[in-house]
Amino acid sequence: GRKQGTMLANFKRGPGDYAGIAGKSNDGAIITQEIRSYPANDNGLYDMAGNVSEWVYDVYRPLSNSDVNDLNSFRRDGYQDEAKRYDTKNYNSLVDDKLRVYKGGSWSDVAYWLSPGTRRYMDQDSATAMVGFRCAMIATGSHKE
Repeated sequence: GRKQGTMLANFKRGPGDYAGIAGKSNDGAIITQEIRSYPANDNGLYDMAGNVSEWVYDVYRPLSNSDVNDLNSFRRDGYQDEAKRYDTKNYNSLVDDKLRVYKGGSWSDVAYWLSPGTRRYMDQDSATAMVGFRCAMIATGSHKE
């Protein structure tokens, strides 16, 4: 359609390339972008990738993609593999119940990280300018025509 070839999310095309080149390859933002700056996806949802990576409730485990059901892959504290199985006292493992998953890619990430299937982790007490929340609501604006 008429949006073919335009940027669909705010992300980095390559090392040091935060805005892209002129024309349709430019996403219009160096850091975060205003909501609804890009077209909605096929489900009518805006901003589901790019801008900020999304914190999710999952506890990080290295083998989550291979040892849980892919339909409902939610992983909570102490489920299937408890943190005590990992040797954090002797620094042989960074894995514990305080590591949370984030995904969805940010303005500072390359396209690979935009896929919801790519998962990274960070301590739940940490914060960066690239990780946040995706908020959802039923509709914007007036419901009157």
